[in-house]
Amino acid sequence: MNNTGSLDQPPEDARRPLSWVWLLLGGVTIVVALAIGVQVIGVLYAIAFPPAPPVPDIWRVVSHTSTDYGVDDWLYTSVLSACELIRYYQDNGATCRLAPVSCGGENTSQTSLPGDFVAGQHIGRCYGESKFSIFAQGWQVNIAYGPNEQEKTQFRVTREIFWTGEVPPRPELE
Repeated sequence: MNNTGSLDQPPEDARRPLSWVWLLLGGVTIVVALAIGVQVIGVLYAIAFPPAPPVPDIWRVVSHTSTDYGVDDWLYTSVLSACELIRYYQDNGATCRLAPVSCGGENTSQTSLPGDFVAGQHIGRCYGESKFSIFAQGWQVNIAYGPNEQEKTQFRVTREIFWTGEVPPRPELE
């Protein structure tokens, strides 16, 4: 057997440059990986930082509890009137139920609350839901008179994130 080549050099057929097919295949692989990666990053971000339910700009948080990841309860006070809060949540897509004779509810054309109020007296309840990423959240707001004139209203916001992406129907709205 006659071998005239050096042991340090590979055979000629192994030194061929990459063909354009391999370059094209590599480019397609990178594009597909980026497309999938962007979607996965969006989902992971939504899991790590889920959005909060809508809350008006003028508020003070009194308490916050979380019984499970994505199941939260906040208690706020606000200088806004209960009727302004109800209008805020209706403008944000909520369905609200009002106590009779309050905020233009049944049997009244009133747009503000009467002057003699009892702190903690329930005024209304609003329900809403929103989708984010591939998930959904349902939230409820209970609105009541606040403890004093500086904190006219207190409202409790509860929310639950549904990791399946669908908010189940609420029986109290049917």
